[in-house]
Amino acid sequence: MTKRILASIALVGTMISAALAGEVEATIVEIRPDSSTLILSDGASYLIPVDFYVDDLKPGMKVLAFYDEDTDGRTLTDVQIQE
Repeated sequence: MTKRILASIALVGTMISAALAGEVEATIVEIRPDSSTLILSDGASYLIPVDFYVDDLKPGMKVLAFYDEDTDGRTLTDVQIQE
């Protein structure tokens, strides 16, 4: 029984470390449609999912970006324009 509990804890720990969620408040520096990438003033690049509508986003806008981070990089999950 103890082995099963320890195995479950190890599995959950692995799943948590595999994909981390985060958020950042920054300014849009560049949008690269050819590589589906958004560059923010924090110096990081974020992958734009296929189902994202980014036509309203423009360089210079302040945004609150939510993302998941894994071995492939940071992938946007939501972007909110800040006033």
